[in-house]
Amino acid sequence: MKNTSRVQLQIIDLTQEIDEHIQVFPGSPRVSLLQWSNYETHKFASEAIFCSTHVGTHIDAPYHFNIGGNTVEKISLEKLIIRDKVKVLKMEKKDYEKIETDDLKNYEIMENDSILINTNWSKYKDIGKYFNKSPGLSKAAAKYLAEIKINLIGIDSPNIDPATDNDFSSHKIFSESNILVIENLMNLDKLLNNRFTLIALPLKLKNCSGAPIRAVAILD
Repeated sequence: MKNTSRVQLQIIDLTQEIDEHIQVFPGSPRVSLLQWSNYETHKFASEAIFCSTHVGTHIDAPYHFNIGGNTVEKISLEKLIIRDKVKVLKMEKKDYEKIETDDLKNYEIMENDSILINTNWSKYKDIGKYFNKSPGLSKAAAKYLAEIKINLIGIDSPNIDPATDNDFSSHKIFSESNILVIENLMNLDKLLNNRFTLIALPLKLKNCSGAPIRAVAILD
């Protein structure tokens, strides 16, 4: 007799839901979801969507701030599905506060690690301060991680840079170092002290600087 039992996966969704009310980066187009066909007229439903490639939980390809960097479709899948080298760093920060090098030195960060920073800023995702006062990495902290040669950096705020940094210093450092950036993550607190596989797959948009992703963690 065949064994038909299945292993029940524990999956944590790390992704924001996208709708027309989602906050977007200042200056970016708001999301528009338009009904394109319907059951009565066309016998099927479909929609058209208009939005930035950097909306909601999304990935920044190196091309975002580096004209010679890879675009989304050229990112290796090995960089996006990670089992053993993922670290979640808990760092609750206040308005505009920077994550400094000393914050990172408390953790044993190694080459090719994927770093997810849990600031708990995602709780503000529906109010104005989410974008306007968000914490992020200092320039020195970004350089520190780039010198270690990490694989990717993710954060549960809308910007890897603090809201006060209009020069996008950390973005530029990571783009020039071919390090991926994921922003607007959710539920990172549920991953603390857990082993898991991270899956963060973007739409395969050709020649684009970023794309929405469905990010999930599969607990061991």
